[in-house]
Amino acid sequence: MLYLEVPFAQKEQAKSLGARWDPLKKKWYLPEAEHKDLTPFQAWLPTGQLLGAGLVPTPVAVDSVDAKDQSALSLSELLGQVQQQLQLSFNQPLWVKAEIANLSERRGHWYLELSETNDQGQSLASCRAMIWASQADSLLASFEQVTGSSLADGQQVLVQVQVNFHERFGFSLVIVGIDPSFTLGAIEANLIAIRQALIKQGIYQHNKRFAWPSDFFRIAVIAPPKAAGLGDFRTEADHLAKHQLCEFSYFYSSFQGENTAEELATAFEAVIARHKYQAFDALVIIRGGGAKLDLNPLNTWSLASLIAQAPLPVFTGIGHERDNTILDEVANRRFDTPSKVIAAICQQLVHSAKQTNQAWQQIQQTSLMQLQQAKSHLNQLKQQVNFQQTRQISHWQQQLTPLYQQIHYTSLRQINVVRIQLDNHMTQMRQQAWRPIQPLKIQLANWHQQLNTQALQQVRQQRHACQQWIGFILSAGPQTQLKRGFALAKTANGQPILTAKAAQQAQQFDLEFADGLVSVNLQTNKD
Repeated sequence: MLYLEVPFAQKEQAKSLGARWDPLKKKWYLPEAEHKDLTPFQAWLPTGQLLGAGLVPTPVAVDSVDAKDQSALSLSELLGQVQQQLQLSFNQPLWVKAEIANLSERRGHWYLELSETNDQGQSLASCRAMIWASQADSLLASFEQVTGSSLADGQQVLVQVQVNFHERFGFSLVIVGIDPSFTLGAIEANLIAIRQALIKQGIYQHNKRFAWPSDFFRIAVIAPPKAAGLGDFRTEADHLAKHQLCEFSYFYSSFQGENTAEELATAFEAVIARHKYQAFDALVIIRGGGAKLDLNPLNTWSLASLIAQAPLPVFTGIGHERDNTILDEVANRRFDTPSKVIAAICQQLVHSAKQTNQAWQQIQQTSLMQLQQAKSHLNQLKQQVNFQQTRQISHWQQQLTPLYQQIHYTSLRQINVVRIQLDNHMTQMRQQAWRPIQPLKIQLANWHQQLNTQALQQVRQQRHACQQWIGFILSAGPQTQLKRGFALAKTANGQPILTAKAAQQAQQFDLEFADGLVSVNLQTNKD
C-alpha cells in the first residue's frame, strides 16, 4: 500500500487511475503499489518514495554532509535489518482480532484494511493485509459456507496472519486463515446483550401479550420495496385485497446497509401514526432470503425496543428458517418466510369464515327450531284461549239473558212514562209561548211599515240633493269660468300655469279665453 499526496481538486483523476480513499487516515493510496507502474502517480508521490528505478530526491543542505556519516546505513540496509528482526520475532502465524475497514479485489488477490477502535469510535490501530490468490478461494468459500455471507466491510473477524515487511511497501499482514465462528460469535454476543437489556427493562415479552387476532381487516406491512419476499407475500395479499377480505398498507425500508435501523424506525413510526387514527389489526415485517450476516443490521436495541413496545401485534417473516434476529424474538409471532406469514393470515381468514358459516348455520337451525316450538306453543295457547272463550261466553250468556229481559221490560215501561210526560210538557210550552208572540208580531208589522215609509222619504231627499250638487259642479267648470271673463294660462304642451313665477320661467305660453287662444311671449314684450 502506497499513500499519495492528492489535492482535493485532483481526487477524481486519482480515482480514475486506480487510487483508493482511506477514511481513517483521510488519504488516497494505491492498494497494489508493488504491481503498478508509478509513473502516472509521479505528481502525488511523497518525497523519498520510489519512482521507476530511482528515487524522488529530497533536498539536503550541502553543508550538512559530513565525512563522519560515511559509515551510516542506507535506508534499504536499515529496512532489511528490520525485516530480518520481524521474521525472527514472528516466524509463526498469529491469530488477530480486528474489523474490516476496507476490502477490495485485484487479479484474484484480496486487499484489506484492518482497524481497531475503542468504545468511543476512535481509531487505535490500522494495518493493511492481503489474501493471496492461491489461498483466497478456499478461505473465502469456507467463511461463506459457515456464516452464510461473504467478507464485507464492517465485519469483526479473527484472522490467522503472517507478519510481512517489505523494504519498499512497508509493514503488512498476510492472511492465511479465518475463523468464521468468531464473526458469528460477535453477532451472538450482541444478541445476548440486547436480549438481557430488554429483559431488564421488562419489555422482552411485551408484544406477546397480544392474542392472535380472531379476524384480519387492516394489516400494515414493512418490507424492502423490491424484495422477492414482498412479491411472494403480495401474491396472496393482493388476492385478499381484491376481494375486499383484508386491506394492506405498505411501508418501505431497506433491510441492509448502514441506514437500516434509521429507515426501519422511520417506517415503524409511520405505521404507528396511521394506527392512531385508523387502527391496524397487525404489523407484518418481511424481508425474504439472504445471507446470515446480512441479518446483523437488524440486531439493534432501538429496533427491538420499538417492536417489543408496539401497540399492536407484530409478525416477522425475515426469511430465515434456522436463524433468528432479535426482532423475531420480541415479535408477537415469528414465521420462517414472508409466504408463511400471508399463509397464516389466509388460514385465519378461512378459519374465521368457516366459524362464521358454522355459527350462521347454527343460528339458522336454532332459530328454525325455536320458531317451530313457538308456533306449536302458540297453537296450544290459541286452542286453550278459544276453548276458554267459548265456555266463558256460554256462561255469561246464561247469566245475562234474564238480566237483559228484565232491563228491556223496565226500559220500555220507563220510556212510555217519559214519552207521556214529554207530550204534556210540549203542549204546555206551545200554549205559553204563543200568547206573547201574537202582539209582538202585530207590533213588528207596524214597525216594518214605518221603516219603509221613512226609507222612501230619505231616498227622495238625497236624490234631490245630488241633483243640486251636480248642477253646481257643472256650473263651476272651466268653460263656465271663462264665460265669466276669466282666462287660463297654459304651456305649449297644454299644462296649466298656476303661478306668475312659473309663467316667467316659461317665457312663452298661451292664454285661453272663452272665444279662443292668445300666445304670449315675455321676451318679445321686454324688447
